[in-house]
Amino acid sequence: MNFQDDFFKREVQKSIDEIKVPESIFTFAKELPYKMEEHAKPKLPRKSKWKKWLTIAAASVTIGISAGAYLSPTFAAYIKSFFVRPDLDEGLQTAAKEGFSEKKEYSVTDNGITLKVKEVMADTNRLILTYSLENENGEFIDPTILFESEQWAPGRTEYFVKDLNAFYITDKDGDIVSRSTNYGTKKGRFVTQHIHRVFPHHPYADLMFELNHSAVDSKQLFANITINKIGSIEGKWNLKVPVHIEKSMMATKTLPVDKQYVTREGLAVTFKNVVYSPTLTSLNFETKWTEKGKQLIESHREYGGMEKSFHRLLYDIIDSKGNIVATTFPKKLDYNSTGLVFSEHNQVSSQQTETIHWRNSFIPLPKGEKLTFVFRGIERMEYPNKSITFHPTKLNEKPVSLDYKGNLLTIQNFKLETNKDGKRVGILEIEERIPLGGVSYELSDEKGNILEINYKSSSSVFTIDYDEHSMTYRVKNKLEIEGIEQMPKQLTLTLKTATVLYKDENWKVPIPSPSEK
Repeated sequence: MNFQDDFFKREVQKSIDEIKVPESIFTFAKELPYKMEEHAKPKLPRKSKWKKWLTIAAASVTIGISAGAYLSPTFAAYIKSFFVRPDLDEGLQTAAKEGFSEKKEYSVTDNGITLKVKEVMADTNRLILTYSLENENGEFIDPTILFESEQWAPGRTEYFVKDLNAFYITDKDGDIVSRSTNYGTKKGRFVTQHIHRVFPHHPYADLMFELNHSAVDSKQLFANITINKIGSIEGKWNLKVPVHIEKSMMATKTLPVDKQYVTREGLAVTFKNVVYSPTLTSLNFETKWTEKGKQLIESHREYGGMEKSFHRLLYDIIDSKGNIVATTFPKKLDYNSTGLVFSEHNQVSSQQTETIHWRNSFIPLPKGEKLTFVFRGIERMEYPNKSITFHPTKLNEKPVSLDYKGNLLTIQNFKLETNKDGKRVGILEIEERIPLGGVSYELSDEKGNILEINYKSSSSVFTIDYDEHSMTYRVKNKLEIEGIEQMPKQLTLTLKTATVLYKDENWKVPIPSPSEK
C-alpha cells in the first residue's frame, strides 16, 4: 500500500507521543493489514527473538486499534479505508471515517491478469470504488493502463477511457444512473464516458462516478466494469459489483426551503430544498421563464429563441461573518478549492418542458454555521454574430477591440510562422476580458473564406486577474490559423457566442441546518 508519507508521519507521531512505544511497531502497523490481506498465512522465520518481537508488536497494534484512546482516530480510519486519504476531498474522507464504505473482494481473471475491486462507497450523489490489476505472479500492474491521460491544468491530470472499455453504474432494474460526459481530448479523440474522475494511488486507483436524479430511488446500485484490453493484452474482464446504499440513504436529510424569486429578465427561480448526504451537500432549484421572459427572448435575435435559450444560476453561500464558503461563480481559478461546485445537474421536467430542475452539489457545507444563500444573478449564452474587420499589418500600431455586453476582445497582433509540422500558418494574438463561461468566434479573409483555427496547436493563458465589478477574467490566446501562405490584406473576426452576465443581488435566503428538526 502506498501511503502519503507526510500524512502518515504526522499520525504515527501522534500515536507514539501518546502510548510511548517504539516507532518500529507503528511501521509494522502501517503494513500489517495489507500484508495479511495478500498473504493470509505469512511464513515467518523460526527464530524465538523474531516470534517474541512479532507477538509484542501485533499485540500493541491490536490494543492500539481496538482501544481507540491510544491511536489517533484518523490513523485508525486510514488503515481501514482507502478513502481516508489526503488527496481525496473532505466529504469522502468524512463518510469513510463514519463507516459508509464497503470492503469488497470481487475479481475476474483472463489471460493471466486479474482485476480486483477492493472497496466501494456511495450515497445518492456519487459513487467511488478502488480497484487493482495484478499479473499471474501476483505483481501489480499500473492501474491507469486502462486509460489515456492528459495534463489539463497544473496538478490536474484527466483520464479517458480507451479500447472500448466501459465503466458505469446501474440500478436494480439495469438502468444506467451514472452521468455521462462528452470530452474532446487534446489528441483530437471524442470520448463519452460515465467516469467523473480517476484517482491513482499506486498500486491502486479509484474511479468516481456522479449519479443522476433517478439514483435517489435505488436502495442498491451496481458498479459495472467491462474491459476488452489491458495494455497490449486482449481479453474479457467483466464485473458487476453490488453496492448497498441503505445506510447512506438513512443518513441523508432533505430540508425544504420553497422560496421563489423572479429576476429582472423574467426568470422565475424556486429554491426547492437542501439535501445533506454523507459525501455532499446539494441545493435543488427549479427555473422557468415567465411570459415577460419569453417575450424578451423571442424579440431579441441574439438570444437565439426559446429552443436555444440556456442559463445558469450565479450565487454565493456565506457564513455569519460574510465569508464565502461555497459559490457557483469562483473569484479565482483555483480548481482545488472546496468551495466550488463539485457537480451541476440540470434536467428538463418530463411534465412541464419549460421547467428545468437544477442540482448543485458541494463538498459538505460547514456544520453548526448560520449560512445564507445570496443570489448574484444569471448568466446566459447569447449569439451576437457581431464582427470587426482589421488590417493585420497595422495591429502593431493600433490594436482593435470588439465589445459585446461585457465581453471585450482585443486583437493585438498577427504574424506568419512555420509550425512544428513545417507548414506556414498565421498566429493571431488576442486578449479576452470575459466571464468564465467564455466566447467562441470565427475568422475570415477578405474574400469571405472561413479560416480554420487549429485549437490543438493554439495556446491559452489565464491571467489571474479577476475584475470584481464586471465579474470577468483576463485570458491571452495565441491562435494558430491554417491555410495562410502569405499575409492577408484584411481579416474579419466574428463573435458567434458569448456568455453574458445579468447581475441581480436582491435575493437572500437562510439555509436550514441539518441540526434543525
